[in-house]
Amino acid sequence: MNLPVFWSVFAAILVVLEFWAVIRVVKSDASRESKCLWILMLVFVPVISLLAWLFVGPKTRAVRA
Repeated sequence: MNLPVFWSVFAAILVVLEFWAVIRVVKSDASRESKCLWILMLVFVPVISLLAWLFVGPKTRAVRA
């Protein structure tokens, strides 16, 4: 795989992960201010904030049937 194709695939995966993270932030039980801060971080510092969200971000509660 040549380098431009690699970076294109990497960028596409990053965009998908960013959308997933923003949806998770919006659906979380965090305060409105916290959600806003996380979304701003995800937009302006994507890679670092995505990793931070995965490890320390608010978790959604599992609904049991």
